Amino acid sequence: MARTVVVTTKPDITKPVDMPLLGAYIRHHRTQLGMTLEDAAALCGVSKQAYNNIELGEKNLNVDTLFRVLTALGIRMRIIDNAESQATSEQGGLDGEWL
Repeated sequence: MARTVVVTTKPDITKPVDMPLLGAYIRHHRTQLGMTLEDAAALCGVSKQAYNNIELGEKNLNVDTLFRVLTALGIRMRIIDNAESQATSEQGGLDGEWL
């Protein structure tokens, strides 16, 4: 029997990123795709526990595992230095976008 996946609320990504916020975003994205945690872990090639730790925002995790999850789920992250961020904000673009 197929499991029903309930879409979670999209977190406020205008806040500075931290692991709990990133984990909440990954959970929201996974649930939007209609994927169970088990299916997402299998797609990403990581254990269910490792995947769950990412969604829970655990701070002690393997960065390679995090990037594997982001890539498999089609989530892109951008790194914008302060000077670029300031110039872009003044031009009206990318303000508050980190995913």
